[in-house]
Amino acid sequence: MSRSDSSVKKRLRPSKSGLAAVAVVALLLGATSVFNAASSPTSAAAANQNGSEMKADAVTSLPVSFEVENVNRSKVACASDGATYTVRGHIVGPTKELRRERVKGATLYLHGLSFGEFFWDFAQAQNYDFATNQAKAGQVSVVIDRLGYVSSDKPEGNSVCVGSQADIAHQIVLDLRAGSYNVTPSGQAPEFSRVVLAGHSYGGQIAQVAAYSFGDIDGLIVIGYADRVQSQVLKDNAAYAAKVCASGGLRVGGAGPAGYAPFGAPEGAAAALFNSADPAVQSAALQLLTIDPCGDTASFAPAVAVDLVNVPSIEVPVLIIAGGSDALFPVPAGPDQASLFTGAASVDQVTLPNFAHAVTLEHAYEPSALRPLNDWLQKRFHK
Repeated sequence: MSRSDSSVKKRLRPSKSGLAAVAVVALLLGATSVFNAASSPTSAAAANQNGSEMKADAVTSLPVSFEVENVNRSKVACASDGATYTVRGHIVGPTKELRRERVKGATLYLHGLSFGEFFWDFAQAQNYDFATNQAKAGQVSVVIDRLGYVSSDKPEGNSVCVGSQADIAHQIVLDLRAGSYNVTPSGQAPEFSRVVLAGHSYGGQIAQVAAYSFGDIDGLIVIGYADRVQSQVLKDNAAYAAKVCASGGLRVGGAGPAGYAPFGAPEGAAAALFNSADPAVQSAALQLLTIDPCGDTASFAPAVAVDLVNVPSIEVPVLIIAGGSDALFPVPAGPDQASLFTGAASVDQVTLPNFAHAVTLEHAYEPSALRPLNDWLQKRFHK
């Protein structure tokens, strides 16, 4: 498969408005109940398949796949194998929007270490499916398993890194704009006029690298990540992964590709990720956590120095979301990260009180929990 960056469509670039004031949003959330999830990986309800009149909040989830090259043309130097792989996920949005050949916009969400697509479409508890809740609010979300995770292809773990993950995100952005990806079963792939890139934790770092390396997105959202404010817990987890990787790492599923490792000792995962989450949600999520490619965990720290030089060059609007009880990126991680984006058209920052690192699974999550994110998208990209 060959690609050319000359195919990137001209980016819509808003005028600069300076650094926005830092906002701290207090959220009052109700309790939710846990239920047994269906075995299907499609957590959003497919609506109106028989052609009857659609409900106002009808949501469709389209299984999609992207053919990508594991190459690294980013500004972060790290090794990749250059092979072609398939990245899988879903596009979740209002049914009436996804029936169109050309859609106004979508947000591509990248998960962090230990997670997968399930971070964004968690189906094991009521109201925790972030992508479906966003769809009900009128937003289109593209949620994927990054290369090396869950349903996507798995290279040898040392042959993927933050730079190649950023390049793959760039390739997927181009595919979304052009409608050049696979949709099951219809085959009809909507084209998206605007694409916002969002990432959680290590996915946030990947999103930043993609933003300053390729410049082909319309907005950037960084959730639960900071370059300069990182806890000892995070450093200990990275050291644990490095030790496992140094011995050759683990094989996926016991017999698959080698070079993978947990990000931290499994017995410490709950304390690292949660603060006020329902115990049943914690239990369900912990069972879904996965091992990470060693190249991902090894390239995490070295990329920080590159970030600090290049993040100021990002010009699109930026939203930073932080957890007020994040054990990995503690307060003041959010405001500090926001201060780095000196060249952005606008910068908004939200700190969620009592939320730990796994923000979509925290504090009895309800559709209103990440409303600041939806409001930000609505204000800037859906006028």
